[in-house]
Amino acid sequence: MRVLIIFNHPAPYKVNVFNELSKLIDLTVIFERTKESDRPDSFYGNQKYEFEAITLKDGYIGKWGSISNNVRKYIKNQYHEYDYILMNGYSHLAEIKAIRYMAKHKIKFGLLINGGIIKSKECSLKKNYKTSIVNKASYYLSPSQKSNEYLEYYGADPSKIHNYCYSNFFYKDITSPSKNEKLEARKKFGLPLEGKIFINPSQFIERKNNLYLISLFKDRKDTLVLVGDGPLKSKYEEYIAEHKMTNVFILPFLKKEDLFYLYKACDIHITLSKEDIFGHTVLEAFANGLPVISSNKVISALEYVKDGYNGYLVDLNNEKQIKEALEKCDNSLSDNAIKSAQKNTFENSALSIYQILKDLHE
Repeated sequence: MRVLIIFNHPAPYKVNVFNELSKLIDLTVIFERTKESDRPDSFYGNQKYEFEAITLKDGYIGKWGSISNNVRKYIKNQYHEYDYILMNGYSHLAEIKAIRYMAKHKIKFGLLINGGIIKSKECSLKKNYKTSIVNKASYYLSPSQKSNEYLEYYGADPSKIHNYCYSNFFYKDITSPSKNEKLEARKKFGLPLEGKIFINPSQFIERKNNLYLISLFKDRKDTLVLVGDGPLKSKYEEYIAEHKMTNVFILPFLKKEDLFYLYKACDIHITLSKEDIFGHTVLEAFANGLPVISSNKVISALEYVKDGYNGYLVDLNNEKQIKEALEKCDNSLSDNAIKSAQKNTFENSALSIYQILKDLHE
């Protein structure tokens, strides 16, 4: 089975899935550009491709919109060599041109999406335009029920939607630290040796809602660790200083192996994001035995967090509920977090995509 995937940039969590998938199929991946403009170089690291990787020339209008014609040209010249073509994106000009070309010439392709959020106040013109793109696909690979609803909203036939397992870690990465390992990790990062530690790795942007999260710890003895960077970092620091908070730590963006070591020092993952197309850190937390407190605006949490089993889902408009979750959530849910992680590894993700394509092929 020969498969072509068009992806926007070589995100490590996707490269690892593609590497696993290449053990099962003959895989070629086109990357539209070398990196995303809001990602540091350390995010990518030194990656090894075990599939045929083609990186196209970068071309942009503004921050995101690639204007390259290379995707369309490649498909025009090479589509007949592949059994399946999967498009990850459908918003950049390069992707739209490729999709329109395939639809015009009756070249079947699928959409392999990471997630999706229905915009309640979206204008009808924009919705109709997006629908005209999405419904051109012959089939869809979706990571969650909410993503299924998103695809259906934009015109996808429900019978053509297939769910695959989403992940961003290997089975070998799943671990539950001992008390000594937790203590050593806390020492390394200069964190309190006693008490409950909450962690939130994220971009420091408005959508992540971290300023509100920080405010919840003004009168708590627990510790909050924020990991990342972004334009709101100085506002976080100002708020912390203004309220003389000594229980909130801000750490810089960490490579995956360092972040996973930091997880060992912590007890609970918390995200009160206002919107997340998926939310990778929810599954990462599970892989390290951390239960998750999440807003009900994070797609991965809606899919995988079960109240009282591996964490708690909360409503951003219900502060009482959020504070109750902060009190209730503890290490007694760690074993269930690990069980949740074991179902969502890179290996399982690749196998589920392969099985969908195999079934379609047959």
